Amino acid sequence: MAHEIATINGQAAMAYQGEMPWHQLGTHVDTMDVAAALEAASLNWNVVLRPMYYRAGKNLVKVPARQAVIRDVDGQLLSTVGSDYAPLQNEQAFNVLQPACEQFGVTIESAGALGVGDRVWMLAKLPQTNAPVKGDVVDGYFLVVTGHNGWTSFTARPTPVRVVCSNTLAMAQSSGSDLVRLRHVQSETERIDQVATMVTDIVEQLAATNTLYGKLAAKHMTPDELFAYVSQVLNIENIEEPMPVASRRRDTIINLAKNGKGVEFAPDTAWTAFNAVTEYVDHVRPAEAHNPRTIQQANESALFGANAKLKRRALQLAVAA
Repeated sequence: MAHEIATINGQAAMAYQGEMPWHQLGTHVDTMDVAAALEAASLNWNVVLRPMYYRAGKNLVKVPARQAVIRDVDGQLLSTVGSDYAPLQNEQAFNVLQPACEQFGVTIESAGALGVGDRVWMLAKLPQTNAPVKGDVVDGYFLVVTGHNGWTSFTARPTPVRVVCSNTLAMAQSSGSDLVRLRHVQSETERIDQVATMVTDIVEQLAATNTLYGKLAAKHMTPDELFAYVSQVLNIENIEEPMPVASRRRDTIINLAKNGKGVEFAPDTAWTAFNAVTEYVDHVRPAEAHNPRTIQQANESALFGANAKLKRRALQLAVAA
């Protein structure tokens, strides 16, 4: 995904409630349901489809089988799509969460848009918490994403957060995918049933992953095994002399596995090794960035992009270790 919070009508398109999120982006709002989140995050707009043309001499010729996706509040071009594309408006997409808020205790923690606004999201928090290791609490979140570009699916991604240091952890599934795909429906009854199924599935996945995390906490890891694990995560295990940047990252993660936040809960284990990777991605990597843009890129990559994939790889390798 892109590495920028969208700017819409001169404002950063993101809002959050409660404490500042770990990624330190957005505008604070006291409370948010879906409607309030759409308003506060500058997501209360629709998209319209317009034909596309090209100039041939003095004539304008319609581009066959293509159309432009335009944001109605400012005329911004969001993308070009095929002739069979049917837009899903932000309100339609995220209203599926309102029954979850009203009936299942889910809260909207943050919302926003990326790129030029062609990808939008809401981050919801489940009322349940887990503790894979005594004292080491993990809150349950899920990230709902949709888009206006023809390729961003409407999905919900479980993203548990380790409270001790606000690390956004990875979800493990045998399929290798952590996405719950939702079908847009018009019926209110279907919509409530769909949300109930989604929340139930995510709670079950969080519980299963909590059990997995507990197994990681019981798996001892020697210094040599830790070195090999981190090298595998960074994909430098077969490189005799890695590039200096990769070597520094490996050394930093190894140090976090020994001295990072929450190490005391399960020292010298695959759990602390995995959490060292997530702490590096979520906290250290943004701190290493040199300007606001690269800081923002690092923060968003940890949740949406390449670094999120790195955390999933770290979990898979920790399980296999």
